[in-house]
Amino acid sequence: MIKFLLLLFMPTIFVFFGLWLIQNVLVTFICFYGWMFMILYANNKINVKLVTAKKSLYVGTLSGVLCAAAIVGSSLLFSGKIFHAEDMQAVLQIWGFSGWKVTILAVILIFINPVLEEIYWRVYIQNKVKKHVSFLASSIVTSSFYTLYHILIILPVFVFPFNWISIAGVFSAGLMWAYIRERYSVEASIISHVLADAAIMIIYGLYVR
Repeated sequence: MIKFLLLLFMPTIFVFFGLWLIQNVLVTFICFYGWMFMILYANNKINVKLVTAKKSLYVGTLSGVLCAAAIVGSSLLFSGKIFHAEDMQAVLQIWGFSGWKVTILAVILIFINPVLEEIYWRVYIQNKVKKHVSFLASSIVTSSFYTLYHILIILPVFVFPFNWISIAGVFSAGLMWAYIRERYSVEASIISHVLADAAIMIIYGLYVR
């Protein structure tokens, strides 16, 4: 039980430690992704293959495009209301997300983050939870803990009530990716996640950098 609780809470603990306590995004990334990789590697879960089923490719791409459109569209529609660029830039600079590090961190967020998060939450953790409860219940549990550490990231950079709307969006995306992974493949949910994260970096490039 303690081991399972650690699996659920450690990603949030590392984000809290890295961003809120020592305020260093590089340390956060090392701890956060290092934990996920270590757990997945130890349990032989690092085995993502190229998508071969066209339907999985289509579903992953279409859902990812819809996520990206929602992210970019809402930012354009509510420009200046969701967040204040100067305030967000100030927070990101405190965290160390600035200068030459942005390119490296952006690559990690777009190409590494979706792979590790999808395998960790939607494959490894969800399979564990699904042994005891229904698929819907397991999706809610994993999406809740997936959303938990995003709260620590979203609250300081978004304006109320859009911060909580964004948090609800993260939770909804978690449920969607859980369904896509279950119905199609983890590769499909990874593709969708990649496009969503890419849209976030587009917003950063347009309004913040």
